[in-house]
Amino acid sequence: MKSILYSVLSFLLVAALASCEEDNYPAPAETFKGSIVDAETGEPFQTAIGNTGVRIKMMEYSWSENPTPYYMYAMMDGAFNNNKVFKGEYGITPEGAFVPVAEERIQVAGTVEKNYEVEPFLRIEWVGEPVINDNGTATIQVKINRGTANPDYQQALTEVWLFVSETQYVGDFSYSPNFSTKLTGATLPVLGETASITTGWPGGIGTGSQRIFPAYSRKYFLRVGARISKQVNSTNVYNYTTVKEITTR
Repeated sequence: MKSILYSVLSFLLVAALASCEEDNYPAPAETFKGSIVDAETGEPFQTAIGNTGVRIKMMEYSWSENPTPYYMYAMMDGAFNNNKVFKGEYGITPEGAFVPVAEERIQVAGTVEKNYEVEPFLRIEWVGEPVINDNGTATIQVKINRGTANPDYQQALTEVWLFVSETQYVGDFSYSPNFSTKLTGATLPVLGETASITTGWPGGIGTGSQRIFPAYSRKYFLRVGARISKQVNSTNVYNYTTVKEITTR
């Protein structure tokens, strides 16, 4: 009986060691990095962080023609960098608030850098600098234009936000509900015209009187985001300005 038990245990030990040897693949060590830029202006593409922002879809075709997608996300300025990629052939597609870009097959080995020029749904530009008002609010001016002449991506303007946050990571993913302002319907700006937006307007995401900044000096970060009714991967996505910093009081 003992000899049978020893034989079974020996077999399992050998199998386990063989399994360890088979799974001992090199760790992912290749780098795929780059940036998303506005094709017309050459400026970094401003985006959100996370699932409402730019993501890079990667399909590893080295082993299968029907692989499971792998995603990496861009930073707020459209830059991306992943230094833990397996060597191989990938079908790569950037996805975001811009006219779709066709998949491109790329061999990833060592460090591969790829920059994508895209046509944003909307292009949002600051007009001047934010103004701190005597009543404890701040007012900004922006101009919103179409970012593409493609009629398939010229849906109606649906929302415009003045996002306000206590950190530089400001957008639909992180903002203060007290001081941010949401414009919809009749309050939406006219495309191509300069629009003024004041922080904490009533009738946005909250109700009641206008919210004002606290009566002491503090830094806040402002960013305007706007979207059309077109979704990307069944998700509402925004085009953005760069971030502005103000100090109240």
